Amino acid sequence: MYSLKKEYGNGPLSVYQLGSTTTNLDTGVKSVAKTVTVINRAIILPAKIARDVIQTISQISANKAFVYGGSYDSRTRTFIIDRLDCTAISELKEDDWIVFNNRKYEIKSIQEFEFDTAWVIIAKHQLGDVGEQVFPLQADHLLDLLQTATATTEPIFTLGSDDLLALTQTATATL
Repeated sequence: MYSLKKEYGNGPLSVYQLGSTTTNLDTGVKSVAKTVTVINRAIILPAKIARDVIQTISQISANKAFVYGGSYDSRTRTFIIDRLDCTAISELKEDDWIVFNNRKYEIKSIQEFEFDTAWVIIAKHQLGDVGEQVFPLQADHLLDLLQTATATTEPIFTLGSDDLLALTQTATATL
């Protein structure tokens, strides 16, 4: 596992798990709860790009004139995820999906290593499919936003021996 991570560990990727789905019957608005787990160092093998063809039933029926169906391009990729890298995920399902390089991959098959050490996932991405990606917000540093600054100016010139123009000011700012 270590040598595969060293050779092909060019993550990160995000694993999306579908939670609960509710629909408001009055407005028709659908709410979907998703769980996102970011895996920083997953094993990602090279993709295989192929053109898939969907043919209609008319091609099968009685050898009539050959009828073309639709075709689309897809990318199939193998992911190997170390279970130690994602302790928050207890189980993967085929309803879950992976986002890697801003591409959504639908899980086609899941194989488990012995002793729950890793998952081997074969996933498929349709070229042109835009994935919904959730960006978790987090702060790396705590900021102290209470600071005080004080400035005082002194007299800078006089008008005469009897008159003194004082330009003394005090300013205080608190952030």
